[in-house]
Parts: sequence; C-alpha cells; structure tokens
Amino acid sequence: MKFSEIVGQEVAVNILRKSIENKRSHHAYLFVGPDGVGKRTTAIAFAKGLNCRSSCSDGCDLCDSCKKIENGTHPDVELIGPREGGLTISIDQIRKLQRRVSYKPLEGNRKVYIIDDAASATEEAANCLLKTLEEPPPQVILILITENIYRLLSTVRSRCQLILFRQIPRTLIEKILRDRYEVAPEEARSLAWLSSGSIGRALYYLERETPEFVERLGEIFEREGSIIGDYGSLFQFSSEISRDRESALELLNFLLGDLGREFVEDPSMLKQKKIEIVMETVDLIKRNVNVNLAIDGMLLKLQELFTNYF
Repeated sequence: MKFSEIVGQEVAVNILRKSIENKRSHHAYLFVGPDGVGKRTTAIAFAKGLNCRSSCSDGCDLCDSCKKIENGTHPDVELIGPREGGLTISIDQIRKLQRRVSYKPLEGNRKVYIIDDAASATEEAANCLLKTLEEPPPQVILILITENIYRLLSTVRSRCQLILFRQIPRTLIEKILRDRYEVAPEEARSLAWLSSGSIGRALYYLERETPEFVERLGEIFEREGSIIGDYGSLFQFSSEISRDRESALELLNFLLGDLGREFVEDPSMLKQKKIEIVMETVDLIKRNVNVNLAIDGMLLKLQELFTNYF
C-alpha cells in the first residue's frame, strides 16, 4: 500500500512524505496510536518511499524495491516484534539488530528497522536499543510502534520523532469496507460501529463473525435495541457471543470504549445505563460467572431498559 492509499492518517503521512522529499528524515520515529489504525502499514509505506527505485516519495508499488518491501523480502527492511508464541522482544533480537545496522544497505538507499509493539521489549532489550538510538548509523532509520507511549523508557521516547495516529472516523471505516472489501452496506455500518475507530478491528470481525452476527450486535447498541426481538432469538444470539470467555471480554471491552466516547458527547441517562449494564457483565465474567448466563442477563436487561425507555 502506498502513502496515497492510507486513509484517516493524513497528518502523519504528510510529515513522513515531506521528510522524504526534503531528504531530511529523522534517524528514529515513534509511531503512537490505537491498535489497528494503520501504524505498521504507514511504516511499511515509509520504507517504500525511502527506497523506491522510481524516486517516488509516495512509493510506486511497481519497482522491485517496493514489491520486495511489501512481500517482506527486502534485505534492507526488517520488521521486528515478539516472536511467535511470545509476548516480549528479547535482548537477543535487539543485539542482532545492532550487528546488522552497522552494515551498509545492500540494495536500497536506507536500512529501515520497524519495531512493532516496541513497549513489549524487556528492560534489558530496551536499554540495549537505547545505545543504537544514541549513536545511530547515518544510513539507518528506526521506527518504533506502540499503543501506549508511557510504556517506553523516557530516554527512548526523547530520542525519537513522535508521529501521532488517530482513530479513524466511523463513516470513513464504513466507506473503506464497502469500497475496498465489497462489504454489504448494513454489515459495513455495523462493523464500523463495532470498530472503535480501528479498521484493523473492523476487519477482524469481518473475518471472524457471520454478517448476521455483526449486524445484530451493531443494531442492538447503535439503534438502542429496538430490534432485539423475541426471547428465542435473543438467547440464540447470546450463545454466539459467549463461545469463550476471552472473546466475550474482548468484545464487551470494545463496546465499553465506544459507549464511553458516545457518553462524553451525549451524557444521557440511557447511555449511562447501557454502560453500567455492560460494566456489570464484564465484572461478572471476570469473577468466573458462567459466560452464557452473564450475557443472557445483559441482553435481557438491555431489552428491559429499551422497552421502558421507549
């Protein structure tokens, strides 16, 4: 994907593109923002722009260099993150990076190292990385990616140029789903609502859930539950949400985030009650109450709330 194809992050993209055009790229960048809003995609596009054979700051996506970067086979561009099955970036991974940065680029103009989930680095690894940030080779660019800037060492933060990524507007996510992924309008609308401003999260639900499930869940919360339906379909829907504890908690926490943002914009009693009901359900599940029963109770309370309210 080229810079020009990244949507919702115009400020970040413009800063990076201009740095290529002016030949004044920083030695280290810190990409900060919510999960699934395009940080890694933008980092890869930046690597393309820096090394494009067509000298195109946008990255042409046609030359050998751009294609190799897209496929993860370019010798001068490397993505580093927690190893498969692991939760942290180890000191061995950072030491390997330190050895590699000392070499000149093999094919491109710049060597680019993208450190995904940089905050997951162990304390030893973070201190080791700091040495590279303090004395970076001139041909190397480091890109650190994180959701939470405060989980990084202050000394690491201070040596990077900060690039902020924002949540993507819901209407834009809906448009992307319709135009790029050919999602039906109603499903796209529900996915956009569930996304909490993250296209990655919307695509996660698109791949994982049936269109009917997504539309039903979106309708329950977006349209104040006016179409929850009869008890039989209500409990069937509950069993779909309750397939496993982790997924149920993840889904409810997503919903809480979005409901909280809506409440800030419109602090109505109805929205407050919805938040309280979902929070109570999260608490029950965390205390090992049967997930199916907890979700059943939540949906029944929502149905009662909507019935009494309207």
